[in-house]
Amino acid sequence: MNLRERTLRELFETLMGIEKGDCSYYPCHFEGQDCSFCFCPFYPCLIYETGGEMKGNAIWSCMKCSLVHKPEIVQELKSILSSYPFQVLADENWYFFNEILQEIVFGEKRGKSVGKAYSVYRPDDSEECYLIILNGFEMVEIYRGRCSELKERRGILIPVR
Repeated sequence: MNLRERTLRELFETLMGIEKGDCSYYPCHFEGQDCSFCFCPFYPCLIYETGGEMKGNAIWSCMKCSLVHKPEIVQELKSILSSYPFQVLADENWYFFNEILQEIVFGEKRGKSVGKAYSVYRPDDSEECYLIILNGFEMVEIYRGRCSELKERRGILIPVR
């Protein structure tokens, strides 16, 4: 079972009210965290404001993110995601889930086309950026360069931080 399949299975169990057992890693983020979403339904979110970051130009790291473990966010996510039929959640793409997360993090959908790319940021053309190519929810290619060059390719554009 790949990570996305495992994430969806856990998402559906959470939305059906199936409780998780004890976890030997608890707490992985903070005492009192809600573990309903052990596997984040938004991974890789590619939004720095969550605490996530690029590691080694190849991995989106969530080590500093605790967003989906905050009890109030978990309740909001359960409410939002349970409003969709499971088949819709299983069939939807990264953009659908990322826009839900944008609403939670920024209070609005900020994602826009930047040239042929997509970004929640307003990158400066002279800025150094990553262009991330996704296959489903998996990062399959990552390019680093000037935003002005990378925005003419399809993918997700984020500034280098």
